[in-house]
Amino acid sequence: MSQVQMRIETDSLGTVAVPADKLWGAQTQRSLEHFSIGADLIPREMIAAYAILKKGAANANHAGGRLDDERNALIVRACDEILAGQHQDMFPLRVWMTGSGTQFNMNVNEVISNRCSQLAGTPLGSKTPVHPNDHVNMAQSSNDSFPSAMNIAAAVNIKERLIPAVDALRKAIAAKSEEWKDIIKIGRTHMQDATPLTLGQE
Repeated sequence: MSQVQMRIETDSLGTVAVPADKLWGAQTQRSLEHFSIGADLIPREMIAAYAILKKGAANANHAGGRLDDERNALIVRACDEILAGQHQDMFPLRVWMTGSGTQFNMNVNEVISNRCSQLAGTPLGSKTPVHPNDHVNMAQSSNDSFPSAMNIAAAVNIKERLIPAVDALRKAIAAKSEEWKDIIKIGRTHMQDATPLTLGQE
């Protein structure tokens, strides 16, 4: 059996070994090792919502003069790749974590940062040219970003899934109403027969 190649990443808590081919970093790896509870992964809808959020934050920070052109372009490209369905296996965290979603926020930051490193031709874990905290997470807090991503996920799925489903249901009911408009039946009120109506009306 071949041994998994590892790389060493360093953050404020020290060093940690991360699988060499993974885009996540030290904080995600620690979460996997210490909070790997259950089998329920973060939903794909939240991954996409976070990509929308991080892309928007990068563009806002760029517009405000805090993020340079190169880093902004790299972050936006990495986010667009995630929104296109790429790198889904780089988000391995379970739903069971701190209430503010700090680990998942950092998972997203690290994946975007390391994908930017790949695009720029720098080593994974180098945090250059894009740092997960200083650039991807610029002007953000997980206490705000996780609830914001939940709202984004809800809005996107209401538009793309719920409203079309409700509209399809409305059309199906309308079609049955037309189909059954000539079928007469007795109405019921308070467990008693009432005035006649059509099955379509009902």
